Amino acid sequence: MSSKKARVALVSFFLSAYRLIKGNTLSVDKFEPSEKVESIVIFSTTALGDFMFNTPAILSIKSRFPNARLTLVSSNKNKNLVEGSPWFDRVIFWDQKVNTILKTVSLLKKDAPDISVMLHSKSPYDVVISTLLGSKYILKDAYNESDLAMRRFVTSLSDIKFDGHIIERKMSLIQSIGCDTKRIEMKIPFSFEAKTKKENTIVIGFQLGASRIQRQWPILRFQELAKLLIHSGRNIEIVLIGSPNEVELSKKFMEGMTEVESESITDCVGKVSLTELVRTISGFDLLVTGDTGPLHLAVALQIKTVSLFVTANPAHTGPLQDPHLHKVIHIGNHNDDLMTSAQPMSIIGAEDVMTAISEVIDEW
Repeated sequence: MSSKKARVALVSFFLSAYRLIKGNTLSVDKFEPSEKVESIVIFSTTALGDFMFNTPAILSIKSRFPNARLTLVSSNKNKNLVEGSPWFDRVIFWDQKVNTILKTVSLLKKDAPDISVMLHSKSPYDVVISTLLGSKYILKDAYNESDLAMRRFVTSLSDIKFDGHIIERKMSLIQSIGCDTKRIEMKIPFSFEAKTKKENTIVIGFQLGASRIQRQWPILRFQELAKLLIHSGRNIEIVLIGSPNEVELSKKFMEGMTEVESESITDCVGKVSLTELVRTISGFDLLVTGDTGPLHLAVALQIKTVSLFVTANPAHTGPLQDPHLHKVIHIGNHNDDLMTSAQPMSIIGAEDVMTAISEVIDEW
């Protein structure tokens, strides 16, 4: 038995024994619209893009239960984005490790949640926390076998085979507690002053990195695109964005630029906080990116994008709202050699992206 299966089996045994001793507080009945809900805990403890996908569901829950206390369990990665947000009465941070379960339960105990909603968090520990809190209703979005193994310990579990966008799947999950599922727009969870767009300049952002190298457009391709843009005869400013872990990518990118070309490039990689990144993107005319967090920030900000997909499916994780603002380049038919290469995204050429940019930007 693998360590993951063993962990799930051990947790399942614990949860079964705990509920046998304590009495099963988990409601398996249909949620009654008239039921009083005083406190809700929402788990979103993974990456930036995952949190953005969760924002329509969070807002729908908030709208459905306007008088309930709303607590967010977040990852530290998104701290700048959610701490102090008016959406939540309280935000706590959890590293998803087993040795911090009891500490997290202690922090959440005073919330006494009637409902726990796990939009994206680590199984089986999130279910353990919700059970120890005594949540009457436990809802979980399922991504993998570990999530599915928790089926008998939750009130509602999403369909892992759901053939639609991740946002729509999350909305289908919260439908069981009477939430509206029609509003699928992602939002930024805090107020800010948008950056003033430059006159007579087309500002194009490049998100250089991605969560996995397989979803990263090669730096060589970004360099080729930059040269096409800079020498297009238009007044172009290219702004590089990325996390501190992606600084080497920006250095490699700049090494391929001439001194004159570099004058049209602003390097922000690793130099801005998450909240500052939001404001930076708000000043773009367009963002070129793979399937990664800043794409979803740009979509929420209604900034035009050209997004690149090869190994991922844009029907599941691409732009869902404002389709007129976004151009998706998806190459789904490819050979096995390409798919097993280090960077399968290399199949998308700079000329293809240049054409897409000209189709999306009105001033082109």
